[in-house]
Amino acid sequence: MKYKLYIVFSNLSMQVRKNYASLIFVFLITFYVGWSQEYKFQHLTTVDGLSHNEVRKIVKDDRGFLWFGTQNGLNRFDGYRFKIFKNNPDDSTSIVGDKIFSLTTSKDKLWVGTISGLSVINTVTLEVIPIAKIKKVLGDSSILQLYYDGSNKVWVSTENENFIINTQTLEITSILKDFKIACITKGIDNKYWIGTDKGLLKYEFESSVIVKIYDVGRFNAYSLDKIFSNINGEIWITLSDRILLYQSERDRFIEMFESNSLNAICQNTEGDILFGSYGDGVTKYSRVTGEFKNLKANPENPLSISSDDVYDIYVDNENIIWIGTQEGLDYFDYSRHRFNSLVHLPEKENSLRSSFVQSLYQDEDGALWIGTREGIDLVEFDKGYTNPQVSHFKITESGFEALNNNHVTSIFKDSKNRLWISSMSNGLFLIDEKQKVFKNFKHEIGDSNSIASSSVRAILEDHLGRIWFGTGGGLSLLKETNEANFSFENFGYSKFNTNSLPLNDIYTLYQDSKHRIWIGMNKGGLSLLKENGQSKSFLRFNHNPTDLQSLSNDEVFVIYEDTKNRVWIGTSGAGLNLLMEDDGKENENRYYFKRYTEKEGLSDNEVNAILEDNNENLWIATNTGFSMFDVANESFTNFSTYDGVLKGKFRKNASWKTKEGIMFFGGAAGINFFDPENFLKEIYVPSPVFTDLLIDGKIIKPGHEYNGSIVIKNSLESGAVIDLPKKDNRFQIEFTSLTFASPIRNQYAYKLEGLDKDWTIISGSNPSARYSKLKPGNYRFLLKASNYDGNWNEKPIYLDIIVHGSIMENNIVKIGTVFLAPLVIFFGLLVFKKININSIPNENGSRDKKSIKHFDPKLNEENLIKVSELNALMETDKVYLDSEIGLSELADKIGVSANHLSMLLNDCIGKNFYDYINEYRVEEVKKRLKDPKYQKQTLSSIGGDCGFNSKSAFNRIFKNFTKKTPSQYQKMSQNS
Repeated sequence: MKYKLYIVFSNLSMQVRKNYASLIFVFLITFYVGWSQEYKFQHLTTVDGLSHNEVRKIVKDDRGFLWFGTQNGLNRFDGYRFKIFKNNPDDSTSIVGDKIFSLTTSKDKLWVGTISGLSVINTVTLEVIPIAKIKKVLGDSSILQLYYDGSNKVWVSTENENFIINTQTLEITSILKDFKIACITKGIDNKYWIGTDKGLLKYEFESSVIVKIYDVGRFNAYSLDKIFSNINGEIWITLSDRILLYQSERDRFIEMFESNSLNAICQNTEGDILFGSYGDGVTKYSRVTGEFKNLKANPENPLSISSDDVYDIYVDNENIIWIGTQEGLDYFDYSRHRFNSLVHLPEKENSLRSSFVQSLYQDEDGALWIGTREGIDLVEFDKGYTNPQVSHFKITESGFEALNNNHVTSIFKDSKNRLWISSMSNGLFLIDEKQKVFKNFKHEIGDSNSIASSSVRAILEDHLGRIWFGTGGGLSLLKETNEANFSFENFGYSKFNTNSLPLNDIYTLYQDSKHRIWIGMNKGGLSLLKENGQSKSFLRFNHNPTDLQSLSNDEVFVIYEDTKNRVWIGTSGAGLNLLMEDDGKENENRYYFKRYTEKEGLSDNEVNAILEDNNENLWIATNTGFSMFDVANESFTNFSTYDGVLKGKFRKNASWKTKEGIMFFGGAAGINFFDPENFLKEIYVPSPVFTDLLIDGKIIKPGHEYNGSIVIKNSLESGAVIDLPKKDNRFQIEFTSLTFASPIRNQYAYKLEGLDKDWTIISGSNPSARYSKLKPGNYRFLLKASNYDGNWNEKPIYLDIIVHGSIMENNIVKIGTVFLAPLVIFFGLLVFKKININSIPNENGSRDKKSIKHFDPKLNEENLIKVSELNALMETDKVYLDSEIGLSELADKIGVSANHLSMLLNDCIGKNFYDYINEYRVEEVKKRLKDPKYQKQTLSSIGGDCGFNSKSAFNRIFKNFTKKTPSQYQKMSQNS
C-alpha cells in the first residue's frame, strides 16, 4: 500500500504514527499555535473616559482607587468611571499642571509631579492640599521623581535638587545635593538604593552615609530608568537598554537582558518580573524557567498590548496587570481569561481548519481529535495543556475521500481498538488498523441490513460490547458475522406500535451505570430501551404541558450521568431535566423529572453539552456561554463572552473531559478549554465605597452650596449625613467596591430604610441608586457588595438622609390646624350664608352683589401648558439629539428657569432631567435599530447621532432602560 507523508508527520506522537500510518493520512501542516498569547489585554482609552491616551504613571492609593497620570490630566478610576483632575488657571485649588511625570501615594495623600511643579491631593476629600511652604522651595520646577518610602517620607527630585518631605507635617528638607536622583527603592535591610547621574548609591538614611557607589552607569530621570526591590531581597535595575540584577553574595550587578529604552519594573504574584520598554513592549522574566519572553503589540490581535511604547507597569493586589502605553491603558484581568481557546483564523495556517467544531475525542496518547464541519484536525499539547500543536490531515484511502472536508459528527474508539467516525451526510467510517479493515457504511435503499441512515450523529458501545448508532433514520445495532462482514439491525418509529421509537431523528445515545440505554431525539423526546430476551421495545417520555413533572421539552440532544449516578437530560429550549425515580412504582410511572431553567438561574434554556468537574459541579454549555451548576446548593454561576467564552453557540455533545480534569467544549466559533480548578471561589470580600452624590445629574461636593443650602458637610463616607430641603427631595448615589477583577460581575445590594422593605440587587457598568419625591423624614441608605464569585460583605456601609418639609408639614402646625379647622368651617358657613342672602335676584332679575369668584387654577394650567410645550419640543424638534443640551438650555427653549423646569420634570412628569432626555434617546436608538436604512451604520455611530456623547455612556444608559446591550437588542430585533 502506497502512502505519502510530509516531513511534519514526525511531530505526531509515535503511537499515533504507528496506529494510523497506513491510513494514508496526508498531513498538511503541523505548527505551534502562535495566537495562544499568555496575556490577553483589555483596553481603556479616551473613548472610555480617560483624559488622554498617553499614560505615563500608574499608582493605587490606600483606599483602593487607581490613579493614572497622563499627558493631559490626572485620572482616578473606580473600576467603572473616571474622575478627571486638570489645571484651571483661574482656580488655585486645581492641580498645577496637566502633564504628569511622576506619582506616588502615602496615607490619604496622592503626590502629583508635573512639569509645572508639585500638587498634593487629599484622597478622601479629593481636594488639593495647600502647600505654600513646599511651593516656595520647589517653585514651578518639573518634578522628575517621586518616591514614598513607607516611613512618612516622600523623596522629591527636580532637575537639579533633591528633597525629602514629611508626609504629616509637610516640612521639606534638602538631601544629597551633589547628585541628580533619577530613581529610588528601599531594600529589605532598610537601606536605600538610589540611581543618580554619578552611579548607583547604597545609602544609609539614619546616619546619612553613602555605603557604596556602584559603577553600573549613569541614571537619567528623563530616560525613566528604574530600580526595583522585592521581598526576596532582589534588586533589579533597568538602565537604558540593560536589565541588571544584584548578586548579593558577590556584591555586584550582572547584566541579564537587553532591550530598547527599558523604563518600568514590577512583579506579579507568581514571582515573575515584568519590564516595560519604549519600543519593545513588555518583557517578562519567568521565575520558573529563568527565561525572558517578549510581549509586543500585534495589530491583528485585539487582545495584545496597544503599543510597543510602554511607560509604566503596575500589578495590583488582585494580580491584575496594568500597563500605561503611548496609545492607552491596557490591563490583564485573569478572572476574564480563564477560558483558553482554539479557533480558525482565515488565511492563517496556524489555526483550526474550521471554527465549526462538532465532535471531540482524546486518544490514549493525549492527542485531541477534532471533528469539524470541514474534516478532522489533531491537536497535541505540551505539559499542562499549553502550546497546542495542530495537524490538518486528509485520508487518501479509496472510499474515504468523502470524509475529507466533511461534517464529522462523532469520533469513537471501541474496546477492540477500532476507530469509528460518523458524518452528517456521508455515513459511517470504520478504521481497523489491526485487521486492515477500512469501511464506509451508508444507507442503501431497499437493503434492510444497511445502516438506518447515512446521517449518523451518535455512537455508543454498551457493557456487552454491542455498538449502537443514532441516525436520522432511527437506531442501528451493529451485527458482525466476522471481522470483515457487517450488517445492521434497525429500530425505528411505527405508527402501529406504541412500543417503538416515537421518532427516528436521533441525536444522542447514553448508557448509565444501571446499564440502561437512553435515546434522545429531536422533537421525539426521550426513550428508554427495554430488552426481554431478543425482544426490544422502547419506553417513551414526552413533554406534557399539564404535567410539571414531565419532560420539559421533546427536543432532547444531551444525556449525561454524574458521579452520584444522577441522570441529566438537556433539551433545546426548555433547560435541564433531572431524572427522578419512585421505586414504589413500576414501568413508566416510576419516572418523573425535575426542571432547571433560566428561571432557576441557568444562563440559557438550550443545553448543548454537560460535563462534571472533580468538585461535583456540572458545567453546562448553552447558547450564551457556560453555566457552572452547584448541584448540592442548586445554584448557577454563569460565564459569557465577557469572561473569555467564545462567541457563537456550542454544538450538541461536542465535549471532552481529560483524565487531568481539563474540559473541552466545541462550538460554532471554535473550542474553549479550561481547568475548573481555576474557578474555585475567591475568598476576597470587597468593601463598598460611595463615590459621588448627585441631584439632577449634578455632583454635590461636600461643604458646597446647592440651591442655597449645604447638602453634605463632610466627605462622602459611611456615616455621613445628607440634608435635603423639601424642594430637593431626590438624590442619586454612585458607588463601587474597588475590586477590579471582573467589575461588571460585582453585585451590590442597597436599601433605603424608611422606604424600602427589601434589598435591591444590581450589577453592571454604572452601579448607582436613585430616589425621588421623598417625603419629609429621616432615612438611612444601606449598601453591601460582593465580588464576581458572590462573596458578600455582611456589614453594610450607610448614609443618613434627612428630608426637610415645609412649615405646613411641621407637627405643631398640624396639631394647631386640627383645633382651628372647626372654627374656620363655622365662620365660613356664616359668610357663605350671608353672601347667598345678599345675592338673591331682585325684581329685575339682577343680583345686588356679584357671586363669589372661585379659585382660578391659572398657575396649574400654565404648568400643564409648559409640559405640553416641552413634550412637543422633544417629539417634534427632537432636541434630545443634541448631546450638549443641558437643563438650562432646555429651560430656555420653553421660557422657564432651570429650577422651574426641574420642578416640572419631577412633579408633573416624575423623572429627573437625565432620565427624561435619555429615555427619548433610547427610544430613538430602538427605532433606528429596527429601520433597514440604518443597517450599515455602526452601533456607536447610531448612539452618537441620537445624543449620547460617549460609547460607554451609550451602552450603560441603553442597558439601564432596556435590560439589554445595544448589540443584544439589535440581534433580537433582527430575529423578530
